[in-house]
Amino acid sequence: YFFLGPGPDQVIQQYTELIGRPFLPPYWSLGFHLSRWGYMTANNTLAVVERMRQKGIPQDTQWNDIDYMNTDLDFTTSTSFGDIQGLVSNLHNHNQKYVLIVDPAISNQQPTGQYPPFDAGLSDNIFITNSSGQLLIGMVWPNSTTVWPDFTHPNVDQYWTGQIS
Repeated sequence: YFFLGPGPDQVIQQYTELIGRPFLPPYWSLGFHLSRWGYMTANNTLAVVERMRQKGIPQDTQWNDIDYMNTDLDFTTSTSFGDIQGLVSNLHNHNQKYVLIVDPAISNQQPTGQYPPFDAGLSDNIFITNSSGQLLIGMVWPNSTTVWPDFTHPNVDQYWTGQIS
């Protein structure tokens, strides 16, 4: 492809006409975010948010890392984390957003039938495989071996959406 412009602005316009225009992100996503691992409970998270408010530090969005999960397993919530619904309600009442981190690493260590995200991924055949057709196994959270969805697989959107819902 050649983009003849004649100027740089027109070259960009011609290029994005070909590949598609960028989307405008939601306003809140451009704001002040706070995220880290280690809050461990909804109450601890809320205490940090409330200190931010007391100090007058702007905050549009609060994140929680994997410490909200049950034994660091994706698509689970630890009962010891506490009242996520109360945390979210408090944030929303202050026009703030909330984001839970979800890592794409799916544990393959639980017995069959004990961890639906792994069972469903196997059933849908959506995990990345190596050159021998075996599951590509690595190590990340939850501190054991894991597999990853192949986000180019035609059924992976349905799988991922099903896990989130």
